[in-house]
Amino acid sequence: MPETKTSKSLLRNSIKFPTFRDLPDENDVDPTYYDEGPYRFAPRQHWCFLGEIVGSYGLCRALLRVKDKDGQTIGQALVPQIKEGHTVAVLYGEQHGFLDMTVGIRVEEASIIKIIPCSLEQLLKASDDVAARNLNSQSRCCGSCGKEENTSGNTYLRLCSRCKQASYCGEVCQKKAWVDGHKADCKALVWARWFAARNWEVFNGYFEF
Repeated sequence: MPETKTSKSLLRNSIKFPTFRDLPDENDVDPTYYDEGPYRFAPRQHWCFLGEIVGSYGLCRALLRVKDKDGQTIGQALVPQIKEGHTVAVLYGEQHGFLDMTVGIRVEEASIIKIIPCSLEQLLKASDDVAARNLNSQSRCCGSCGKEENTSGNTYLRLCSRCKQASYCGEVCQKKAWVDGHKADCKALVWARWFAARNWEVFNGYFEF
């Protein structure tokens, strides 16, 4: 697909997908993320922390070291299956002070955390691709040979059945693209589309993975 100038993609939004230093503190009420209701403070919008796993430690509880979009490395406690180089996504993450005087993100609910099997860079790039595709929905070309779709000439491209993002003119190009890199990109695109399919502006209940 031809490159076009676009606004920042969703995952590059610094409010909805803040870096660690911009996360709300669990002991404060950040007006960026919370409104005062009749009985208590409640979220006013959705947000999600993204960080690439660079290490882990701990016995009873897995403690991850992750690097965010700013390159800052922090610790957070959780217990999912992990792998260095993958991306951890934490919905409604807040800065938490641990007993050892470090500050990280504490995760107690399995439904708000997801390990995404790609690097943070791959996920951000996939988000850019999804945003560009949405702005140029009428322009499609083969993800392998570059052949453009021409519906008036009966030249149709078929979408990858998994990510629904990449297009191919035939099985040969699709298989070649899979080997050339789409196998890895496909996983990132699936999750970029998951994030893009949700309304992050208005809070009508918590998201779950």
